[in-house]
Amino acid sequence: MRRCFLIAGAFLILHANLTAGVPSYEMKDFKSTTSRTDFSHFKLEDNNANAVAEFIKSRLDNLRDNKAGVQLKLAKSSPGGSHYTFTQTFQGIPVFSSDILVNVDRSNTIYSLYDDSYDLTGWTVDMTAFDYQAVPAFRSYLAQYEMTDAGRNARLVVAYDVSDNTAKLCYDVELRDAGHLRYVLISRDRIIYERDGAMYKRAAAPDTTVTGMVFRPDPLTTAHTVYYGSYMGHDSAYQNYNDADTPQLNLQRVSVPFVANYQGGIFSLQNRYVQLQQITSGIPPVTSTNPTFNYTRSQSGFLDVMAFYHVNTMRQYVHDLGFDMADTLAVIDPHAFAADQSYFIQPQNISYGTGGVPDAQDADVILHEYTHFLSFNANHSNQGGTSERQSIDEGLADYNATSYSCSIDTFGWYRMFSWDGHNEYWNGRWVNDPTVYPAIPTAPGLNNYYKYSVIWSSALMQIWFDLGRGTTDSLVYETMYGLAANITLPDAAHQLILADSVLYGGRYHCIIVRDLRDHGLASDSVYCGIYPAGVSVVTSGESLAFFGYSDRFRIASSAPLEDIDVTLYDIAGQRVATYHHVTTDVRPEGMPAGIYIVAATAGGETKAFKWALLK
Repeated sequence: MRRCFLIAGAFLILHANLTAGVPSYEMKDFKSTTSRTDFSHFKLEDNNANAVAEFIKSRLDNLRDNKAGVQLKLAKSSPGGSHYTFTQTFQGIPVFSSDILVNVDRSNTIYSLYDDSYDLTGWTVDMTAFDYQAVPAFRSYLAQYEMTDAGRNARLVVAYDVSDNTAKLCYDVELRDAGHLRYVLISRDRIIYERDGAMYKRAAAPDTTVTGMVFRPDPLTTAHTVYYGSYMGHDSAYQNYNDADTPQLNLQRVSVPFVANYQGGIFSLQNRYVQLQQITSGIPPVTSTNPTFNYTRSQSGFLDVMAFYHVNTMRQYVHDLGFDMADTLAVIDPHAFAADQSYFIQPQNISYGTGGVPDAQDADVILHEYTHFLSFNANHSNQGGTSERQSIDEGLADYNATSYSCSIDTFGWYRMFSWDGHNEYWNGRWVNDPTVYPAIPTAPGLNNYYKYSVIWSSALMQIWFDLGRGTTDSLVYETMYGLAANITLPDAAHQLILADSVLYGGRYHCIIVRDLRDHGLASDSVYCGIYPAGVSVVTSGESLAFFGYSDRFRIASSAPLEDIDVTLYDIAGQRVATYHHVTTDVRPEGMPAGIYIVAATAGGETKAFKWALLK
């Protein structure tokens, strides 16, 4: 079970052992229901948290109970708009796992809403505080995970316990020590839920430019070969050899420039956004008295340079695209422990293991974990939710690492973790999986929150090859801001379609829908020559003509006595209006500005037209 990542919020049941301090586990969902979605368009007078809060209180039935309220949990901005996450409250206390995520575009229009609030009808809760530290199950938990001395941060919440279908006052407790983070939901007599806060793989001093030797992205990709080891009945220099140097592997290193820290005559691998530290290991980050960091893979300094260079390169790229998710500090330990595993612990720690092929020797692993950091910064919803939501984040991380590697060299692009996996240590993953959702991929190792990840990453890479890196990456990063805690893969796909609408005015709609549809993640679109079921399509003939204006449109037929029926769709393929027996200009009322698809039917012929409503 490699290259996993668990964000703060994925609750786990431990069952096996990898190495000390690095557990293996099975994820258990807190709730079985997924987010209720609303992709209608609603115009706001103002784009701010108060206006959005008032809107959802008037819109959502679960917020109309006199015991219900909302609290703003997170507000983020992206190039496409604003993203607000609210938490439902019960008598002023936050309700656990009840987030409401609202995405607003730059024209102050709500374009998607994800609702995980509860129906509070019939809830009776003993609101008397209690000492959670005295609960016997909690004391046992601390002993089990050797966290008796861990730092603790607790907050009161009301949680719905599905084991007995009652709402209870609980404490949501964060436990943190060096290299570990766990969350425990404690009622008066037991632990309702627990989760590992790690996300696994499977002030600034003066900066200056230095150089160092790295694999870019890994030795097999640049050598245009695959891993050969005894498990395949072959022998080759292109295998791990217990981290030893070989001439062939050393030849795959290249010299690269990057920005490091210079102070007191010492160059160190840290800057405003990336810093190497001993998080859990006893190996200090490498330093130098000259501006060169040239190491071979048998030296620990090579892992330091690899992690620092590739994370910095990705950070600058994300920032240059206009996204702020990379603009906080990431703290990295490239040789954190001996396990063949890596993980991210929110808000900033990334730890890489040195077992098998050391993880920081492969840019795929480095950037997979860094993508979890980016996703957390964009939207804290990947702290919890269903295993399907975690699959989405795993797929995003695999996609982002693959996108980066493909921008350097496309050889073997479909092998995720090209050097670290696909060998005697573990199977790696693939980003060209043909499985169509909701079928579950059958590749080895895709259990729990990985089970759908390859569908998502494969769909995104299909779009990548159609639209290119910059456009697809921007769509994916914009999507990250708008993902809620309990959504499904089709929900995430819909959010990707909406990202195209808010960033590019729907320019790439047809390509995106086609590629997502190949993986079962999008329904048919009326604009693209892909029509909803029941609509007759005639691709030839000129009997219908379209005349579009800034605020209205007109359909004309060469047979004037024929009835004309019109269906109006938004750019995401959702039907928003229907008009029968159209004889005059159609002026849609209450529609936000944007791109629409007009499907007109007359005399058995249907034609579709793209129309821009301007206001």
